[in-house]
Amino acid sequence: MSPSVANLLVAQSGGPTAVINSSLAGIIQAAQQAPEIDKIIGLQGGLEGLINGRPPYELSQLNKSQLETLKSSNGTALGSCRLKIEESHYPLLLDYIRANRIRYFLYIGGNGSMRTPLELGERARRAGLDLVCLGVPKTVDNDLGGTDFSPGYPSAARWLAHTTRDAGQDLLGMRGFDNIKIIEAMGRHSGWLAAASTLARNRPGDPPHLVYLPEIPFEIDSFLQDVARVYEREGVALVVIAEGLRDAQGRFLAENSGLPRDATGRALFGFTGGAAFYLCNLVIEKLGLKARFDRPGTLQRGAVFFSELDRQLAFEVGQYAVELARQSSGGFMAGLTRLSGPGEAYRATLKPVALAEVAERERLLPQEWLGPEGLDSSPVKSAFRDYALPLIGGGLLEPPRPSEYPLFKTEV
Repeated sequence: MSPSVANLLVAQSGGPTAVINSSLAGIIQAAQQAPEIDKIIGLQGGLEGLINGRPPYELSQLNKSQLETLKSSNGTALGSCRLKIEESHYPLLLDYIRANRIRYFLYIGGNGSMRTPLELGERARRAGLDLVCLGVPKTVDNDLGGTDFSPGYPSAARWLAHTTRDAGQDLLGMRGFDNIKIIEAMGRHSGWLAAASTLARNRPGDPPHLVYLPEIPFEIDSFLQDVARVYEREGVALVVIAEGLRDAQGRFLAENSGLPRDATGRALFGFTGGAAFYLCNLVIEKLGLKARFDRPGTLQRGAVFFSELDRQLAFEVGQYAVELARQSSGGFMAGLTRLSGPGEAYRATLKPVALAEVAERERLLPQEWLGPEGLDSSPVKSAFRDYALPLIGGGLLEPPRPSEYPLFKTEV
């Protein structure tokens, strides 16, 4: 092997998305074509797998057909982890990098994961290693800064918009028997995914009737008043909430139904009744209405329900990350800048984003898109739709209302 040729190490981190493997496929394809790169090594189970002695994967020999399959697969092909890298882990990681002639390290993950290539790059420099560390964005929460959107979000947003529309049809059909439905979307601190539930609205009064986001402190009394008002008007109420709703004191609503935490103190949503369970009980107790809840949980983040734009740009972001690694000394994340305007077909350009600007920082819904009660009270109600609709793609079917079925007529 020429002294100028070295190996590339890639790993996936955090939760799956529908398109995280598309970014991996882009990385592999670009690395195969790079003369400076010999082997492409994929960590099994992320950095935690390496620390625990799990053997890595050899990815260099994947052919075109295999890469196409990978590009179109959901889940996390390499396996993932949520390990927070500690100081004691770095000697082992650096020894592996040194022993395996790793020059390029690409980490696919969200804002928490971006801390890893940032700090590993710094440790490598101190150790005198020539290691180029880059981040590749991924999260359905869309709370990663520095990029127009995070690959994974458009597909999850598309899934949730369809699912909410379908739940609305179910609820409207059961009017008079079922009263209230609450859907709990992912979103610990940001409401990007919960907001996407509104994208299948086509007419006034279409579900979801109420949407609550973490960016706005949640008030129980206002919620109950809102539900009662919508129910009186529509005969039903479909409510979408983000799992991370907090009250004015900053306490998660989910804690009212029990909320365990992991070893790092991170709240574990999805392991208890959650905020939706708590609010359903309130509706039953305070309003005397029937209430059900749906918690799609992990279904919403990794379903094979691609936004084609999401899948293709995830692939291109992976390719670009390799080019950025070849042309820089590291410390960047591959990002996207939108070029198109409202109502135009989506266009974007790829750009480097400093890891220090995005690591462990959360991007919330812009305040100018929100009013005092959320999206629906915003003075610029179209802003979120202008942003999100081009990302999720077409095909959002507009279902007829019962009175619009051509064979049905009200008897007079």
